[in-house]
Amino acid sequence: MKLLIVISSLFFGLFISGTELTEEIVSALKQGKSAELVKYFEEKVSIKLINQEDVLSKSQAEANLIYFFEKHPVKSFSGTHTSTVNNSQQYITGTLETSNGKFRVSILIRRNLISQFRIENDND
Repeated sequence: MKLLIVISSLFFGLFISGTELTEEIVSALKQGKSAELVKYFEEKVSIKLINQEDVLSKSQAEANLIYFFEKHPVKSFSGTHTSTVNNSQQYITGTLETSNGKFRVSILIRRNLISQFRIENDND
């Protein structure tokens, strides 16, 4: 019985923390706050900003995000879709509207850290 309670509480705790993490990431995107996003980056993150793609350190990724958000001030982030794969990976996708156009955003989260972050032109 105790084992069931422990397993249930661990599962419930992981579900809640994943939901809170998603909400915090979406909130940071809506506000264009690179420092808030970078808090959840792995030490090395695969990042694509429009046409530039590379694996960067947290500090390099933050510098690139700061530049992106300065050049493209955020108006809104919408259409968020979240999916979980094998209880170990989570995807967040949505549309980022800026003063200079719309962008498609996709984020891969592993072990509660962002391992892949992409902002690409939205060709609608």
